Amino acid sequence: MKKTTKSDKARELFEKGHGTSEIAKMLGMNYGHAWNIRKEMLAKTKPEPTPEPAPVVDKPEQLEKILDKRAEQYGTFMRNADIAIKLKQVIHNAMVREDTQLYPDQLQALDMIVTKIGRILTGNPSHLDSWIDIAGYAKLVSDRLQGNAR
Repeated sequence: MKKTTKSDKARELFEKGHGTSEIAKMLGMNYGHAWNIRKEMLAKTKPEPTPEPAPVVDKPEQLEKILDKRAEQYGTFMRNADIAIKLKQVIHNAMVREDTQLYPDQLQALDMIVTKIGRILTGNPSHLDSWIDIAGYAKLVSDRLQGNAR
């Protein structure tokens, strides 16, 4: 008969909805170890099918044209990345401080929304597509929570 380990018990408690800090305290384990178990569990969730890849840009001048157009619409990639990374750090720190556990779709939606916010702040704030994208990512999570995963 297999011995039940603390890691096994932690997995059971995560499945029942307990938080990382709570499990670490209950089982007398390091918070980092409990968090790694949670990450391992999230990584094992079944991924959605991958959509068809975008067409490959086969000529360097095509890529340059696309990048120049994006920079006009969204601002420079470096400025956008700087803002997005800072916002993502705020989210990560809040998740750790509040012991918030998110499902992969929730975390990815927040990540994409922050990317869109960065583009709005560094580029054209009236670019409708950025606002529609934000609403779309939030709706995907909302729909899944209501039993309509896409």
